[in-house]
Amino acid sequence: MIRDARNVESGAWLDFDVCIVGGGAAGITLALELGTAGARIGVLEAGGLRYERESQALLDGEVTGDAYPLLTDTRFSALGGSTKLWAGWCRPLDEADLEARPWVQNSGWPFGRAEMDPYYRRAHEICRLGDYEYDPAAWEARGGGRRLPLSDPDLTTSVFQVNVLDFGRTHAPALRASTNIQVILHAVALRLRSPASNGTVESVEVATLSGRRFEVRARIFVLAAGGIENPRLLLLSGESPERSLGNAHGLVGRYFSDHPFLTPGSFVAEGSPPSLAFYFPTPAHPRAPADGASVRGAISLAQDALARGRLLNGALFFRYAYEADPVYKTPEVRALLALWEAFRGRGAPGHRLRDLRTALRSPTRVAAAVWRRLVGLRGAPARWPVRTFFECESRESNRVVLSDRRDAFERPLPRIEWRLGELDLRSIRYGWTALDAALRRAGVGRLETPLGEDLEDWRSACEGGKHHMGTTRMHGDPSRGVVDARGRVHGTANLYVAGSSVFPTPGFANPTLTIVALAVRLARHLSERVNGREGEWRPDGCH
Repeated sequence: MIRDARNVESGAWLDFDVCIVGGGAAGITLALELGTAGARIGVLEAGGLRYERESQALLDGEVTGDAYPLLTDTRFSALGGSTKLWAGWCRPLDEADLEARPWVQNSGWPFGRAEMDPYYRRAHEICRLGDYEYDPAAWEARGGGRRLPLSDPDLTTSVFQVNVLDFGRTHAPALRASTNIQVILHAVALRLRSPASNGTVESVEVATLSGRRFEVRARIFVLAAGGIENPRLLLLSGESPERSLGNAHGLVGRYFSDHPFLTPGSFVAEGSPPSLAFYFPTPAHPRAPADGASVRGAISLAQDALARGRLLNGALFFRYAYEADPVYKTPEVRALLALWEAFRGRGAPGHRLRDLRTALRSPTRVAAAVWRRLVGLRGAPARWPVRTFFECESRESNRVVLSDRRDAFERPLPRIEWRLGELDLRSIRYGWTALDAALRRAGVGRLETPLGEDLEDWRSACEGGKHHMGTTRMHGDPSRGVVDARGRVHGTANLYVAGSSVFPTPGFANPTLTIVALAVRLARHLSERVNGREGEWRPDGCH
């Protein structure tokens, strides 16, 4: 069922087997998967079913260091969470992304791809993607176009599957129909209550913007509120941030990671333009193309090249040719595109009036952009913008902390301290250079960019990918991670974390498919606990 916290009596106590804080991809997946085990599940979602200005303001915060979007533009306070913002790109992490790499500090997951594959397959079903297949040759054989004739062994092809799925809208019917899942909207988790003596969370204090306050008790608690709110809630759950839950070694909020995105320039074809159909969306189900799932290719550095050059993983992909027109770089057209994304439900809607005013400053530019989109660039050179995004190192200095600013509940808002490192920028620049060289050797064209060799030029062109990861990282050693390999917070018996905040390293793939796969994996474990098929956990050193 779905209910509203504003109708819960102040001072009430709600009881569940499992309490999940957060109604995004991780929380919804975990609830539905656990629901089949018969557990009584409560899902606390701070927002409603759609955008609300007051709820969205709770996701405010600040960023220091490199340029970064407004935090209220990177997340969404409503059932479905950030799946109301994402572009739907999915791909499993590579085997190498999960391994310890000598040149990448703090790298290595507690398990490899073999452990994850069964859960990735289930995540494919939940995200309503195509077959669990990422071999580019297999998609070529299915009529998805042909790869560019690049013979450079340092380059490889990465396949992504895409489906813009709003988890809130898609899964709301199943949540409403459930007899053992309660989704409680407008329920803001303020802090976790845990007696200092036994390492067990007893309840979560909940409030609404309308003034109601109540408590939720459970046998097991799971934080699934995202890479910023998960560490924030932990830091708020203690006498001080230094003495908060899971923070015995000062790691809560540290190792914040993201994927820097940038469009350094364009691919310019030579002679007869090659077909780039493989690199643009083709239906994942050719017999049912209307189902929304598609497949597209990108170009990456091969693993041998990454190891030899001591580089990070990433991808370069082509954008539509009309976007190469300079008008698409103007503020007016960028505002128009933001409006369009919000209209399609793929962008934060809080700035529609501002964007409309900006777009209307130059109707001529807006009209030119629409014309280019509709009729193409007839007579113009064959030119496609190239966009790239890369993995970043998990660095202790990049972190989420509590700021001096307060939200409507007088809780400190988060502050992200974020700066790209030399290896991050060098990897991005090298990937661009390697693709340019391969295109030239193949005789199909070249890359053009106004950026020079100076890494600071590349830094200034980067923008945050809105993929918040790593802030409650997973490691078997409590001195090196906040949660263990199952997602349980070190030093606690019944508190878990789900979502991308547990990623030890981010890899280069968009995180949602891995978020869903890890939630399925956690559900399998918790179903054993709630059904008594596993011995009860006790704090570290006692189990």
